[in-house]
Amino acid sequence: MIFFFYGEDSFRAKNKIDAIKEKFKTAVDHDGHSLENIDGETATLTDFFKAVESSGFFTSKKLIIIKNIFDNKNIKNLEDALIAYLAKQKDTIEENYLIFWQVGKPNPKNKLYKALKNFKYVEEFEKLAAEKINTWIKKEVEKYHKQISNQAIMTLLSYVGEDLWQLSQEINKLVNFSQSPEISLEDIKTIVQAKTDDNIFNLVDAIGKKNKPLALELLEKQLDSGVNSLYILSMMVRQFRILIKVKLFSEKIDNSFAVAQALKLHPFVAKKTLEQSRLYTLAELKKIYQLLLNLDGKLKREAPKEKIFFMQMINQL
Repeated sequence: MIFFFYGEDSFRAKNKIDAIKEKFKTAVDHDGHSLENIDGETATLTDFFKAVESSGFFTSKKLIIIKNIFDNKNIKNLEDALIAYLAKQKDTIEENYLIFWQVGKPNPKNKLYKALKNFKYVEEFEKLAAEKINTWIKKEVEKYHKQISNQAIMTLLSYVGEDLWQLSQEINKLVNFSQSPEISLEDIKTIVQAKTDDNIFNLVDAIGKKNKPLALELLEKQLDSGVNSLYILSMMVRQFRILIKVKLFSEKIDNSFAVAQALKLHPFVAKKTLEQSRLYTLAELKKIYQLLLNLDGKLKREAPKEKIFFMQMINQL
């Protein structure tokens, strides 16, 4: 059987794959000895055919997961042979279970992508829209026979963001901590640690208000607490990229609900980002974005000077 899962939401894709693995173990391989993972980013044709042509351990078939094959730098040299192999498969339960899992969306013009899309079990896992995240949180909490209010959900999202991996981890902590049937705001404030993302918002605010001393102080705290400099930079780049999009959109419609709908942002994030965008001109945003991109190369070449480079960048604003 051939499965093809792709999309930005790796959490739900992983859950789907785990469910298939459990079903395979129940029906075919109780001990899980015939499960195999292939790193698609570095795999060769030899790796692939060695996996699919060898027998399972005490079983007639195997379950093989090929992750991120489209990120392989030699994909053009692999795809013809992979497509030819796939074309010979009957796609039935009598054959090996092959799961092609891509985090992100491949180029739709790619030949292997087109071939995999023709199989029966194909699913794209897009990031959940804002209203669906709220529903997802409620359902996750209900699995533990507890409830959570909309206000508590908004507070949780403001601390954690929309990443389902992080949300799942925090929900697990909350349901084990809370002594009442409903998770309260106090539970969230006591247990949930605000992510670096929230601190990035504060840093961006400080930069927007031209408060360089505060911006430098916030940045120094992040670095001193052990947060990776490239991670901080990636979050800043991401935030300013969103700010540019919001700024451009708000020139036509200055409304947070419209921003959330058009740019697929959570309403809370859209409101907060729209407020931040008003602190800048579009030219300022583009200048800062370019400075951040220039900083990326410097950090990779001379990591020990990270604090100096960040300070120089902020002082150029």
